[in-house]
Amino acid sequence: MSDIKYMSLSLDRILKNLNKCKNIVENQEESISQFEEIILDAFNRRWDSKRNTTIFLAGAGRSGFVAKSFAIRLMHLGFYVYVINESIAPPVTDGDIIIIISKSGKSNSITQIVDDSQFCNVKLLAVCGDSESNLAKKADANIVIESVEGDSVNMDDDEIKEFIDSYMSVFEHDDEVKSKIEKLPKQSFDFDDEKIAGFIDDLNEEINGIKNIYLPLELVLMGTTFEISALVLLDALVTELMAKLNLREKDLIEYHDVLSSSI
Repeated sequence: MSDIKYMSLSLDRILKNLNKCKNIVENQEESISQFEEIILDAFNRRWDSKRNTTIFLAGAGRSGFVAKSFAIRLMHLGFYVYVINESIAPPVTDGDIIIIISKSGKSNSITQIVDDSQFCNVKLLAVCGDSESNLAKKADANIVIESVEGDSVNMDDDEIKEFIDSYMSVFEHDDEVKSKIEKLPKQSFDFDDEKIAGFIDDLNEEINGIKNIYLPLELVLMGTTFEISALVLLDALVTELMAKLNLREKDLIEYHDVLSSSI
């Protein structure tokens, strides 16, 4: 068995989920356009004498890193941008925009920002993983990235075959495990977490010493699908903003940090 077999399986799963970003753009075109227009309304080149709108970004944990990444790109585009809770961030005032990136929208820090935003005349934008969350419902526009992690996955015959073949390859040098996996049913059925767990329990009971048979759903951990998808979608949105603002990469380089790169 390859020493990095699981890494390959994980990448396959991540890429498969990432390809679904195109569906998000197609299915949420109206909401994404609204999201984009609110940002464009805030556009102020830095040489303007007046600045009416500041964009604030927020996110908890790894989603916070995605928020910072998008903040950098907005800064490159010429927007006035800050990340909430950083020491140099000014107060939010009327007319500003708050962009929150959060899969659940339920962390204490995010909930507090959402509640506080209701007392200001600001636009609230959300990139979230739950359309029914308080964050999504209170946002003026949102992009919803519904993750497959933990959800039921309805597999057809080809997908079931792919599932079994992938684990056959992981244990290609273990004939006993291969023989057990080959006995898994090949017909179509709803392949959800409970049934997957049942198969693995059966395998573990029958095969002593096999403790870690990782499934596709478990190869993408703890919000990774949401975070990577959010990063990619927002980077793609930057390109759309560039087109609407008639900017090219050379224009963004004007605002690139050359000071730290020289240290």
